[in-house]
Amino acid sequence: MPNQEVKEYLSRVGIRKIPELDTALRETFGEEEGSRHIKTLSVLYDRAEAQLYFGNGSSPYLRRQEELVDYFNTNTELSVLASSFYDRVFFRKAMDYLVGMDRYFIGDILDIGCGNGILSGFLAFRHPALSVTGTDCSGSALSVAREISERMKPENISFRLPDALRGNCCDTLVSCRTFHENVRWKPLCETKNGESPSLKELTALHTDFAMQLSGLVRPDGYLVSIERYEDDSAYAGMIQALEGAGFLRVRGTHQQFSCKNGDEMATFQANVFARRKGGDIEKNNWTLS
Repeated sequence: MPNQEVKEYLSRVGIRKIPELDTALRETFGEEEGSRHIKTLSVLYDRAEAQLYFGNGSSPYLRRQEELVDYFNTNTELSVLASSFYDRVFFRKAMDYLVGMDRYFIGDILDIGCGNGILSGFLAFRHPALSVTGTDCSGSALSVAREISERMKPENISFRLPDALRGNCCDTLVSCRTFHENVRWKPLCETKNGESPSLKELTALHTDFAMQLSGLVRPDGYLVSIERYEDDSAYAGMIQALEGAGFLRVRGTHQQFSCKNGDEMATFQANVFARRKGGDIEKNNWTLS
């Protein structure tokens, strides 16, 4: 049963149940404009899927879905509509998890890859004494995030492009559905000879992004991670990469949940990781399993 606070917050933002996106686009924007959105989104989906699956060595940090994200955030109405269709149930389950992990939100909170800022805003309301910053490579998404924030009126939140964060670290980093934008999916499934990759290879594929996350968190801080993975070898590779980057998973914080993501079912793994300060966190105080 969703937390009542979560339900009320999502309702205030405008998140609602939408059975079919094409129909909702036509009803919201009219037949002509709605059909134009549908046609454009079809092209962008195919392009984004190819980039996520095959990867692109020249793609900058967190920019493999930039065209699609920018289009969904053309305006606030379209952004909230898309979030309602793709993320309504995910938001409920993710926010329920975040509520249960309240004690790990300390000091400055950074929500990386925040998109339209709906999760960032929830954290700002949930932790009014803390400073919350949302960051995303999409300027359009940040514009929508600011508009939603102004409408909701939390006083402890701001949104910035990643370049504005250089040299700054946070006490709690929230990384929600970001690994899949920074790891090529095809090598996670098979190597060049068609065999399943080893755990060592899977760990290596996750290492660069794990190190980037590590650089954003102060020693003794926390990483709150919610990622789209089955409980499989690829997920184990992500865990080992984070361990190599200085993170240890906090016992009792792992939660797996599944929900409909648009037209498909998706499985997510949620965890809290502690950022080690040198070697002073003993492994017997934490679990890596």
